[in-house]
Amino acid sequence: MGKCLCLGMVLGVLFARADESVRHILVMGDESRGSIHYLDQFNTNNSFSVKVPRPTWDMRACGAGRYRSVSGTGFTIVDLAQRKIVDQFSHPALSGLVTVCDVPGGGFLAGANQKIGTPAKDAIVVYSFSADRQMIGKSVYAGVHYLRMMTRLDNGEILLAYYEGVIRGALAAAGTDAGTVLQKYALPRGRNAYRAIPRQAGGYWVGAGYAAALYAYAADGTVVKTFEAKQPDGLKNVFYAQPVEMANGHLMIPNWCGHGPDDGRKGWQVIEFDADGQVVWHLHDPVAYGSITGIDVLK
Repeated sequence: MGKCLCLGMVLGVLFARADESVRHILVMGDESRGSIHYLDQFNTNNSFSVKVPRPTWDMRACGAGRYRSVSGTGFTIVDLAQRKIVDQFSHPALSGLVTVCDVPGGGFLAGANQKIGTPAKDAIVVYSFSADRQMIGKSVYAGVHYLRMMTRLDNGEILLAYYEGVIRGALAAAGTDAGTVLQKYALPRGRNAYRAIPRQAGGYWVGAGYAAALYAYAADGTVVKTFEAKQPDGLKNVFYAQPVEMANGHLMIPNWCGHGPDDGRKGWQVIEFDADGQVVWHLHDPVAYGSITGIDVLK
């Protein structure tokens, strides 16, 4: 066991040195260590971490240097300038909560995996909240399960990454609670898609979970690109989580490797691909970081 851990640390150091020509400033949500990390590769003295409740799901920016992560029946907000938790919210209806995204006007949507009906059956339920955090409605997507992250599109539709792939859906009409499934995008392999985002070239990028790949989908559901990192012997792709498409067309994605605090040793923790799918940068620092699920690329 000790020899394996030492080898993992040596590999991490060697390959990190190969990346010194490319540097980034990132904010990262670390599920296994219950932290939001600020990583500054230009000045490492600026890097720091803020402890937050685990599992630290769905880490994303929520304005003015603040980042939100989901746990339990609510969320926690960290202010990077203050380096501390500045807000927390919980609601008893949000059992199975996994994802929260903002809507215009200051409200938000909260997506949960729940049992609905009699007899109880699996469903994804998206709750709508007003700017003053009052629940104002819900949208039920019956017969589907294992929601991960939700993305709200500019036209008001939502993308739900779930067990089988991605649902493009519409929220329930006023006075009803039945969400509408407009289209489904199936994973070519694996399970538990983590997040879908709009693609600059049209269609969507999908961090495909246990498929351990990043897929580009055309609007009709055709997979037009597949990105997978070839890692050194002893390291592996496990679960591709939240993708980010950068202004230069590069894609960055975390490679979540497990629930344990030291599972980051199993593979590169964050990977950057160029537009052709070639790896141009990666992060592998299992001493400082665990299993990353969410990222925001600041530079």
